[in-house]
Amino acid sequence: MPYRRGRAFLDALSALDPMPSGVEVRAGRSGGVRSLLIVPEGAGDAPRMVWLHGGAFCFGSPKAYSTFVAHLAKAVGVSILAPAYRLAPEHPYPAAFDDSLAAYAAVAAEFGPPILGGDSAGGGLTLSAAIRLCDEGRPMPRGLLLMSPWVDLTGSGGSMRSNAGRDALLRAETLPGLVRAYAGGLDPRDPLLSPLGADLASLPQTLIQCGGDELFLSEGVDLAKRLEDAGGDTKLQVFDGMWHDFQLHAGMLDESARAVGQMAAWAKPLLDE
Repeated sequence: MPYRRGRAFLDALSALDPMPSGVEVRAGRSGGVRSLLIVPEGAGDAPRMVWLHGGAFCFGSPKAYSTFVAHLAKAVGVSILAPAYRLAPEHPYPAAFDDSLAAYAAVAAEFGPPILGGDSAGGGLTLSAAIRLCDEGRPMPRGLLLMSPWVDLTGSGGSMRSNAGRDALLRAETLPGLVRAYAGGLDPRDPLLSPLGADLASLPQTLIQCGGDELFLSEGVDLAKRLEDAGGDTKLQVFDGMWHDFQLHAGMLDESARAVGQMAAWAKPLLDE
């Protein structure tokens, strides 16, 4: 469907998942980027995590992800900032990357480095941002939380074929057009767009979660191996029978809630350091 209609549809669809009790949603800005701050009861105002939403770089918003982020914030017991980075095709690369990095840097400068996380396209932005921060010697996130990350825009992963027709959310044939909209003429093999092919040395502790039936499964598996080969502290969790971004339904599906609980168990020790 047209981009604007699709974005409105996703915003409306998110209302079907129940918002957990005891969570406040506040609008504001971080690094000049419009953002939502998700504050669970008892947590301070300082964001301890920044979440970059998915949506294939062309769809999605903090509003569409507010319920999921609220479940995650409540499980971890911290406030989470969700920036509204600019979307393609109106704003191709590097707009989303620049906005994500600016929002993270503003939080890190004011409150200290948070955990940086994201799903799908937001997972790719998360990894790319961490690589840039490392290359420039800037404050690194406490950890990277990658949920169904899209880190190879070439579509060459084996699960793009083996899981075709099994992923309940994604269809492989829709992805090339979205890649073209985001890439803005760049080669999708460029590590700026496909960070799976970048230098992954010296990155912080990383948790990767994937569904066993999702199109991006092989990307998550390959990324975990490459991070480990580069000396990273990496944990990979694969949930059998689950689809891309299944964790978004933490308020409705037991397996989704379990996955969010495992995210929280991984994140809490990092935030206590």
